[in-house]
Amino acid sequence: MKINQIIVVGLILLTAMVFGITASGYLTLNKEEYIQVAYISSLSGEAGVWGESLKKGFDFAVEEINQQGGINGKLIKPIYEDDECDSRKGIDAYNKVIKINNVKIITGTVCSSVAMSVAPITQENRILYMASGATHPEVTKQGDLIFRIWTSDAYEAKEIAKFSVNNLELNSFGIIYFDDNPAGIALKENFEKTIVENNKKILISETINSKQMDFRTNILKIINQNPEGIYVVSTPEQMPMIVNQIKSLNYKGKILLYGPSALAQGTIEKINNKESIYYPLPIIINQKNFWKDYKEKTGEDADILVSGGYDSMMLIKDGLLVCGEDNECIRDYWLSLKDYPTTRGNISYDETGDVTGIDYEIKELN
Repeated sequence: MKINQIIVVGLILLTAMVFGITASGYLTLNKEEYIQVAYISSLSGEAGVWGESLKKGFDFAVEEINQQGGINGKLIKPIYEDDECDSRKGIDAYNKVIKINNVKIITGTVCSSVAMSVAPITQENRILYMASGATHPEVTKQGDLIFRIWTSDAYEAKEIAKFSVNNLELNSFGIIYFDDNPAGIALKENFEKTIVENNKKILISETINSKQMDFRTNILKIINQNPEGIYVVSTPEQMPMIVNQIKSLNYKGKILLYGPSALAQGTIEKINNKESIYYPLPIIINQKNFWKDYKEKTGEDADILVSGGYDSMMLIKDGLLVCGEDNECIRDYWLSLKDYPTTRGNISYDETGDVTGIDYEIKELN
């Protein structure tokens, strides 16, 4: 081997020793040079589209933070796990990143069933838990280190119910909802409660599970009761199928959709007849350059879930800047926030870690 070749090989080995280049060529950092943040969400299965959308925003934020030099001189090192919207697999994933990877901050959850199952684990281990899209009203009440970036199901269901009564002037309703996830049950109950409080009627409620793909029998039972409106709570994958089957049976009333599923990428495009279909949308105040920057760098338009993933990581970043890796300090910092600017407008947190300040508007598909 020639001298210059020996020098090159020596430099490569030295670089690998200093920076930790793995056998696959991936550049790692010494532990003191990075901050680990775990992204655990549904990256496959019936809720995969939710988790993938949030992940796009999370990844965009991590890249932006690292390109700007990280946080207090440390880069963000993301760790990914797929909970498949399954409580048991969620528990396994959380135990893995906490016990093996020694992660102290976790974000990304979209399924309330997972969030409710893993909350005791995060609390016991004093993990800062941003349950980004887990929307059951009880999620953030499970402990003092649990927050989210999305409003609870109680708020959204009430908004679409009030609009149905006050604006659409509907008097009777049917509901089709998934009951194998606490979010579906909470949405149904809060929608139903609001309708009854306004002296209107729920004629029928039909339960489905989140893996079901044929809904004709459920829909026929609802249509036979002749409701003026049908409230649909399902996964993004199911929603176009349910709506298309309702339309194919010549239903002429109004169809009301669960927001996160309607807003997921690809849902609306798969609905054939968009007439008389309504869904709640958080009012977006474009106070940041995120929407424009995301489009320029990815060639795609960010949806509301992508922006939620971005906001989650940016909140974590700001907490780390103020407090370092002190989760109790970050908790107190987040609770003190008033009118904090996100991609969707200004937010605050209540005493339970639930986001406030996001207003809704009801949109019609066509």
